Amino acid sequence: MKARNKKSLNAGYKNRKNKAGDSTTTVAGVLEKDVVMAVRKEITRGREDLIKNAYGNSGLEEYLVGTQFEKLEEETFFELGRKYYQKSCDKGHPLGQFAVALMHMQGSLGQSKDEELGVEMMNRAAKARCGPALYNKGRWHLEGIFGQEQDAKKANKLFHRALKDPVMKEFKQQHVGSLVSLAQLRMSGSGCSKSVSAALRHYKAAEEVDPDMVDQKVIKQLLFLESISGVEMQREADSRNRRLKVLARNIQYQSLGDWILLYKHCGFDLSVQPSKEEIQVSLDHDGMVKWMEIAEAHQTLPEHYPAMSDPLPPLECERPGCDVTEDTSGEKMKKCTECQAPYCGVACQRKDWTRHKPVCEAIEGSIGSELTSHEMEILKQDEGLAEKLKKMGISMEEFEEVSSNLKECHHSNSSIPCGFECFQEKGAGSQNKHKYTLVGQSVLTESQRQLARNVGLELPQDLGHARPRSNRDEKNNAAAEAANGEATGKNESKALRKQLDMLADNPELTYCLFTPENEDANRGITLTNFMGVLMFGMLWERLLAVPWGASAGTKCLYQVYDLLQGSVGGTKYKNMLRNQMMAEFGADPLEWKRNN
Repeated sequence: MKARNKKSLNAGYKNRKNKAGDSTTTVAGVLEKDVVMAVRKEITRGREDLIKNAYGNSGLEEYLVGTQFEKLEEETFFELGRKYYQKSCDKGHPLGQFAVALMHMQGSLGQSKDEELGVEMMNRAAKARCGPALYNKGRWHLEGIFGQEQDAKKANKLFHRALKDPVMKEFKQQHVGSLVSLAQLRMSGSGCSKSVSAALRHYKAAEEVDPDMVDQKVIKQLLFLESISGVEMQREADSRNRRLKVLARNIQYQSLGDWILLYKHCGFDLSVQPSKEEIQVSLDHDGMVKWMEIAEAHQTLPEHYPAMSDPLPPLECERPGCDVTEDTSGEKMKKCTECQAPYCGVACQRKDWTRHKPVCEAIEGSIGSELTSHEMEILKQDEGLAEKLKKMGISMEEFEEVSSNLKECHHSNSSIPCGFECFQEKGAGSQNKHKYTLVGQSVLTESQRQLARNVGLELPQDLGHARPRSNRDEKNNAAAEAANGEATGKNESKALRKQLDMLADNPELTYCLFTPENEDANRGITLTNFMGVLMFGMLWERLLAVPWGASAGTKCLYQVYDLLQGSVGGTKYKNMLRNQMMAEFGADPLEWKRNN
């Protein structure tokens, strides 16, 4: 194993040897002086500052001289190579210790093998945080050799520590070896969590170091696996949701039809489409999600969507109440190890853990490869399960034994689903309550199909196509139920209750226009004209007395709107007033004017 990548300074030394004749002692003496002088010049000129800054100056010159004699690859100079490596080692230089360890373990430079001494020197170098030595120790723990206990978790830590050593840039074999070893651990889940995406990142990093040392076929396979994995789907959903969150902050109330258009704009299709009546119902964002829950509408990710070229908004800290973004902090967000939720720092992540834990488990469940007990129960409902298992060479007894070891699904206690099947059972309400985005299987894209072809797979054309639900009762107005609950005979809409609560707390107000999150304050309206106040009071009581939706097309609803719209401001706020009243009373206040 060669110790270092740099080209030898001795490129012209063999010519000198030829001119010096056959005297080995003369050649060695001349070359030794020349090599030492050349190395000193290199150090003085700062060309070895990478190693010098990492490990100090003591033993550096001797180590570098040793490498030059090793690279000559001639038995004549083996003794000089051993001498200078040993001098460097005796001075405590980590790379000198590493080189001496390799000499004793491999028998290189004519050194007789001494495994015990080699292991001792490698341990010393590793203790000094020498990256190449840490890599070797990682391999020993991975394979359980040279007296080291086989321990994938310890090996994983050693490879990561090795990559932190800047000197690894000089050791291509160990550098690539550390990255490929980490990738293989991530692929198998040994000593760490299983992650195709992480394995791919390590392989790509190794490819940047030396493309010839990385199997391109493996990278193609990982690209395909990542593209169809739950991890990639969740990551894409989170990116799209960043745009949706920012745009939704500009909206307090709007029609369900407009909400669905906004979702489509940001890259979320729905498995259920609303009826004509539902489209017109005005809702806030919580109401939109409530409709999804009632209608059993699940989000899917189309390959192309209008906002896909728009810049992503800066990441925001996940903890409620923290306003830090990547823009305001000037730093990248830290990520939750399991679900990749962004946090501005460890302190915020710890404060948010109680709230975030069930969310984290939900997203981990949706992207993980491990089945939950809930999903296993769904499998057991398959009447043909026994026959299918038999064809696979698996008995029902073996199936039951495996299923007994699965992690328990706790969604019934926390209202957080453990995966998409649970999400379908629990509905969209938990998603809104706990502030996370979970999506169903996206449509298989052409790019995913091409990645499959790259590894020799041709996927069926119908695989991955979204199938719309066909068993929904179209007569049921789920949007109206989302807005007004299950109340009959009276208006119990969430929007109206919010209005009445505000007026009860602020009796000086006539009406309150609730503004979106991105505005500083709501707009309170106080009518001052005596006749206007009197008229508004009578009309308002009439509206409160009728069921939600019953005031459609009435002059009363229009007159209330007309009395208020002059006090709210420009067209933007008049539209907001119209949408809010639609949410409160279930009817468009401008309908009467259009018809009269």
